[in-house]
Amino acid sequence: MRNRATRIDPTRLDPVREFWVRPIGHHSAALEAVLNILRSGPVAGKYCLICLKPHAQWAIGRISGVRGVPPARIDGPVFTTIEDAERHVFRLRWEAETGYALPHDEALWSEGGAE
Repeated sequence: MRNRATRIDPTRLDPVREFWVRPIGHHSAALEAVLNILRSGPVAGKYCLICLKPHAQWAIGRISGVRGVPPARIDGPVFTTIEDAERHVFRLRWEAETGYALPHDEALWSEGGAE
């Protein structure tokens, strides 16, 4: 858990649902605000995507924060769609920022839809 107050309300899941439906493309102001927070802050240690095979395979890595040092791949799945890879990075960054894991319940993603 972060050692300072979170900048994201972890109980507000409507931006998460929207991201799950459309991780790439135009987003609502609420989701853009969440993404801006998840993408900001120190670079070192931030989760990122590593392309293993162009347009076909992605893995998760962590940015070193040192110029010229490539991201280090972390153990985990290899994704065959960029959308699934983006969702996984979103999940990791959400937990790092808020200190709360997103639910794995598939019903969450189908209930309520994108708002």
